[in-house]
Amino acid sequence: MIEYTNTDALLLLNMVEGLGLRRKHRLISVASPADLINCFSAYRTEILRATSADVVQSLEHLIANNAVEAEKDLLYKTGVTVLTYLDDDYPDSLKEIFEFPLVLYCKGNVNLLKTRCISVVGSRGASRYGINVTRDFVTEFVRAGLTVISGFARGVDSAAHRAAAELEGNTVAVVANGLDICYPAENRGLQDKILSSNGLFVSEYRPGTFAAQFNFPERNRIISGLSDGLFVPEMRVKSGTMITVGHALEQGKTVCVVPSNINSPTGEGSNLLIKTMQGCIVLTPEDVLAELGIKAEAPVKETYQLSLVAQEIMTALEQGETHFEALLELTGLNAGELQGVLTDLEMCDLIEKTNGNFYILK
Repeated sequence: MIEYTNTDALLLLNMVEGLGLRRKHRLISVASPADLINCFSAYRTEILRATSADVVQSLEHLIANNAVEAEKDLLYKTGVTVLTYLDDDYPDSLKEIFEFPLVLYCKGNVNLLKTRCISVVGSRGASRYGINVTRDFVTEFVRAGLTVISGFARGVDSAAHRAAAELEGNTVAVVANGLDICYPAENRGLQDKILSSNGLFVSEYRPGTFAAQFNFPERNRIISGLSDGLFVPEMRVKSGTMITVGHALEQGKTVCVVPSNINSPTGEGSNLLIKTMQGCIVLTPEDVLAELGIKAEAPVKETYQLSLVAQEIMTALEQGETHFEALLELTGLNAGELQGVLTDLEMCDLIEKTNGNFYILK
């Protein structure tokens, strides 16, 4: 007869269709996972009371067919390792959240879960402003030695992971699907980049699980739970980000939010949160680091010798976004000459062209 370990038993529980996390927590309050399965007959009545007849029947079938061995083979083939709440390497911060995951499926550098982390989440349809804020702040978080956690979604999440990976910094993607699936599919290149940069993917869902809509709110509590604080570059009012903010506040985490243009629908949630939650506004990466008790190193900036015309353009852009035609009038240059100066400033990463032939400072 097979002797189940706690890990084996938890993997088996995760294979039962319709057995939610709340009922799994009820089960482990009855006995250890290994005892529940190894002494199934003895605990059958209590298992039935905590779950349902369908769950009991499914467990009996899985045990009789030694299904856990096939599950372990699948994990091995997909390169996925497992951490359970009973393992020493399971993050202490996660044990403190409501209905913590009993199993974490991991792919990549599991040691990142022992590092100091900050979560970065925001709008899927982020504006250029939101993406730029994400990139700039994440750059400083990486320089400060923080691991950047996000949800691998489009928009802000992807920008956060990409910025960290390109700097060879630490990043953890917490996803709402099995780790043998890349969702969204267009992020496959980013997935490869994260893993090749010594990053980590984490999920509470077994391989083969697709990203169902109800998985995302569950996933969000892990994103906030793993970190010391939550940084929001840009978010809508009705969004998964607002749900993550709620989790972070319930968990007693620091929440930092950047203000957005009052006319921007992608940032209306940020401004609402700043209005209703005193003290969450941040304007610089150093503000966020200070909230976490980290002293930021002074950034080393490159210096450029600018022409008088280039200086004139930079001064104009300090007043805000400016159209190409307005810069033509200001400088007195012809279109070709002005375009050359603007291109040089873009290549120096000092300005950026936006929609409608406008320019802004970076």
